Amino acid sequence: MLALLCAPHALAQQAAAPSVGDEVRRPKLTKPPRLTKFVEAPYPDSEKSAGKQASVVLQIAISATGTVDRAEVIQSAGPAFDQAALEAVRAFLFDPAELDGKPAPIRIQYRYEFVLKEAVPTTGELEGVVKKRGSTEPFAGVTVALEDGQSVQTDEAGRFAFKDLASGPHTVTLSRSDLKGLQTQETVVAGEKLQATYEVDLAPAPAEAAAESEDADDLEIVVVLPTLTKQVVSVKVEADQARRVAGTQGDVLKIVENMPGVARASAGSGQVVVWGASPEDTRVYVDDVRVPLLYHFGGLRSVMHTDLVQSVELIPGGYGASYGRGLGGLITVSLREPDAKRLHGTVQLDVLDASAAAHGKLAGEWTVTASARKSHLHRSLDIATDEDVGEFFPIPHYYDGSLRVRRQLGEKRYAEVGGLLSSDRVTRTVGSSDPAERKSETKELGWGRVYGRYVATGKDGTEVRVTPWFGLDRSSLVASFGGTPTELSVKSRSYGVRMVYASRVTQALTANVGLDLEVQSSDAHRAGSVSTPPREGDARTFGQPPASEINSSNWKTLSGSVAPYVEGDFSLLGGRLHVVPGLRVEPYFISIDNRQPESPDVPATGAYVSDLAIQPRVSIRYAPSQRASFKLAWGRYFQAPLVEDQSPVFGNPLLGTSDASHYLASTAVNITEKLSAETTAFYSRSDSLSVRNPAAAPLLGQALVGVGEGRAFGAQFLIRRQLDHGFFGWVAYTLMRAERRDDPSQAWRLFDFDQTHVFTALASYELGRGFDVGVRFRYATGYPRTPVIGAYYDSRRNLYEPVLGAKNSIRIPDFAQLDVRVSKTLKIGGTKGEVYADVQNVTNRHNAEEFAYNQTYGERRNIRGLPFLPVVGLRWEF
Repeated sequence: MLALLCAPHALAQQAAAPSVGDEVRRPKLTKPPRLTKFVEAPYPDSEKSAGKQASVVLQIAISATGTVDRAEVIQSAGPAFDQAALEAVRAFLFDPAELDGKPAPIRIQYRYEFVLKEAVPTTGELEGVVKKRGSTEPFAGVTVALEDGQSVQTDEAGRFAFKDLASGPHTVTLSRSDLKGLQTQETVVAGEKLQATYEVDLAPAPAEAAAESEDADDLEIVVVLPTLTKQVVSVKVEADQARRVAGTQGDVLKIVENMPGVARASAGSGQVVVWGASPEDTRVYVDDVRVPLLYHFGGLRSVMHTDLVQSVELIPGGYGASYGRGLGGLITVSLREPDAKRLHGTVQLDVLDASAAAHGKLAGEWTVTASARKSHLHRSLDIATDEDVGEFFPIPHYYDGSLRVRRQLGEKRYAEVGGLLSSDRVTRTVGSSDPAERKSETKELGWGRVYGRYVATGKDGTEVRVTPWFGLDRSSLVASFGGTPTELSVKSRSYGVRMVYASRVTQALTANVGLDLEVQSSDAHRAGSVSTPPREGDARTFGQPPASEINSSNWKTLSGSVAPYVEGDFSLLGGRLHVVPGLRVEPYFISIDNRQPESPDVPATGAYVSDLAIQPRVSIRYAPSQRASFKLAWGRYFQAPLVEDQSPVFGNPLLGTSDASHYLASTAVNITEKLSAETTAFYSRSDSLSVRNPAAAPLLGQALVGVGEGRAFGAQFLIRRQLDHGFFGWVAYTLMRAERRDDPSQAWRLFDFDQTHVFTALASYELGRGFDVGVRFRYATGYPRTPVIGAYYDSRRNLYEPVLGAKNSIRIPDFAQLDVRVSKTLKIGGTKGEVYADVQNVTNRHNAEEFAYNQTYGERRNIRGLPFLPVVGLRWEF
């Protein structure tokens, strides 16, 4: 841009020389000159390319008619700038100056500014890639056309690009003779590059095409409804990538333990600890159906077969109003779409288990998906390692299965029924010549789900989902320490319905409304020591004898809630700013058959608790460009008490809900097209948590009270490389502190699952010729523990009891482990085979998982985790 500046003074010329003897009088400037025609000087190319700016000061002689008679440089900026300024100034026109009220010539100084200005963009770019649906195979030679007649063809990598497109919506059409056509709409923003990925199907073979309905569409119209429930912070991984990560043994859902914000679970637990929340506070959904856990006992396998999973997403906090009933994170598993043309299947065998899965066309519009898996680790460990793993790692026994039948009702509309089944059992026994020191523990969990599901997506992008489901859960714990027994069993029947309606209301508003209903009926039994199983925050040490006081209780509960919710995504500033307010209104009730301990002389008196949980939530996302975005979120969350905590003897039938608030701030940057970085700061605060009653002699029915508090704060970092040229990976680091207190009057202490540092680095690379290699390194701070500072002999029980120090004031040693995975894929006729070796703890590091003490508590040793463990397996895909 060129700026001008007129000098504030002028020198008038005399109109005529005075006669001898006349009084000399200087003419008076009665009107200064005014520029009426400005000519912009061309910016010298040599100076512009060098990024130079300059000012040229000139003296201009303006005639009595307003033209420029003469111009000369009196302060140079260099030949190029001087010449450009002179050429422009000589073409200026002025309203002439007046001396004594008459037009007259005059000289002025003029400053010509040469200032580089970044042009305001008026066009944008669109580029992308076209590939086969469900794979990374690119499609070359595809014609990509716009509504204005522009068209290009994709190259060998499936890529295309359009330059200098007008900002606004554009209709994009893809076509090739052997592909099913696709049409969608993209919005181009001036000054930005829009990157798109299109997945298309091959056109049906002639025989298949003949079998299709005459009304079948030749062109797939894709209307993308803005994703209203896009979370402020989440990590989503596709199944094909997750299966290749070292340490997962090819299990897609085990990728969750490598995500930022997730604490490293102790070996054999299978727990998911997210942002300082208890494991039972994180909810898991499989296609809108809630399931009780993500991993089988032992944490070696997930409860869903890998080949049925499309993707898994972890939202550690701050999620939208469509989900609730949990204070912690949210894990959602999306199942793979069945092939509507032919049958596909896999058979897999390795050290852990044997499994099979299949999906495909039954007949007509019907498809089926099925899977089955059963463990045999207890038999194969002797082959995999020469160490007695069972000494420190309880060997799990598990099986799972699923069945899903779908009927396609039309284009993007289907109904299906399905079932999920899972069973776990794990036993740990510690023998001793002294009967008082013999220990045993057996845990079991079996559950099943039956569900229906209706999904319809309209041509305008409107989506409707209805998922009713029914579930049976059965859990039990039978333990014995010397002569002190413990029994805990819970049988539950659950009924749920999730209904979702999402639609674009206006160009700037997308709405999501729904209903989330869940009712649970439970029968529970507990008998034995009042201190077993231990609770979070108990002042105890591993292997400590349970309290000698024993009791028993039987109780029944009925609880439920109906939660209507609404969310709105307001798209502002041309889509750069998204404000998503939401509200979840959840009236709930809890009914229990007896509020007092059982007595043959006292009739049972039930209890009923109800409340209304108002849960506002909001998230804001601002993206000044496609390369950077900033996000904020806040939300309120509620959770009903556990059935195990509502015993009139061991718990409290009148416990109410616990609540939490989540605060998040996040920044994400796309460093390149495939490389991104994200930083998230978080804070959560929980109240009304169920804790042991601190009173020495609690009132009847008040062994637990809802006065506990919790807080967690920290930051997580993720640098992620998306799959490109066979390589993907990420580096995740979480810095966190999680604290609890059992009463508002007490000081904060470390949470039992607190881990200050959690670091994960993983990568996978396709070497070519069917070879694939992956590596994973994990480091985590050890969990807090309560130290033993002494011991005393209890003559009544004939054993030593520990004297404990400050609660959770020491830690288990830090954990570090390197895992490697190598696989080779072979083509066998029209099928594929894979041989793989997934080696855990390559360096055979002796990681400590827990502290153990001798009988007198005078010596302490570390209980070791898994040793060097190669998991070798075969996989056949047809």
